[in-house]
Amino acid sequence: MPVYRSFDQEALDRQYNVRAGIPDHLEVFSRWARTGEAFRRASTFREDVAYGSDVKQTYDLFPAQGHGRPTLVFIHGGYWQSLDKSDFSALAGLYQANDINFAVVNYRLAPDVRMGDIVEDNRRAVLHLYRNSVNLGIDRNAIYVCGSSAGGHLTAALAGTDWASYDAPSDLIKGACAISGLYDLEPIRLCYLNKAVRLDEDEVIAFSPIRHLPKVPLSYILSVGGDESDEFHRLQAQFQTILNDHGLDVRIVRQRDGHHFDAVDRVGEAGSDLSSAILAMIDAR
Repeated sequence: MPVYRSFDQEALDRQYNVRAGIPDHLEVFSRWARTGEAFRRASTFREDVAYGSDVKQTYDLFPAQGHGRPTLVFIHGGYWQSLDKSDFSALAGLYQANDINFAVVNYRLAPDVRMGDIVEDNRRAVLHLYRNSVNLGIDRNAIYVCGSSAGGHLTAALAGTDWASYDAPSDLIKGACAISGLYDLEPIRLCYLNKAVRLDEDEVIAFSPIRHLPKVPLSYILSVGGDESDEFHRLQAQFQTILNDHGLDVRIVRQRDGHHFDAVDRVGEAGSDLSSAILAMIDAR
């Protein structure tokens, strides 16, 4: 029996309530918004590129120095119900400095839409980048995906997508970095988060990455903040084992400390173990 099934409701909710465990989380969100706004003011980039008709179905593309360079797609977290791509604009700076395009995706949020819509939005965003690569000036054969928390779940969902069913190459995604991801959605269905996300048992099966593994080999990085709850560490260990058993080599970036949001910051910090691993993944293709 999975460990989480032994928790009472209060204990299970506490494992996934990351904001309650970070007293200054509102200050973190405010800092992300400020730094993102300042970075956008100082940057030339493609803003709100539409991949669908909804106002949320857009991404920002911060270009590399050169033409036809790789692209890192970043998917924000917020438990599928909050935050915005603009909060994470500043992460682009490190990748632009390394001649890598950086795309930050927005997608529709719960409770307005269901999990299938959210996953499909992110697939459509990546497909839009691929199919419009010439106009966007990117290398469509070098698309990588990274995300944290709900974004880590969505990153893993994209890595496990059958892209051939979308009339795209099976290896559309060349590499994935999932941080503090929710790879099994059953605990989400059982905890307080489901009031907004509204998962049912069929959706858990359809959209849990542990049930939908990559169809072709790709580079994979997993990481979790050292100070995060036991459930986040368990989810990563479980997913790593499943990926390894599936024949994939997975690089684990161990973080000796850091809460749920520190891990996001490290994506954009030059010299951090996490950003160094992501840059190495892209450069080693």
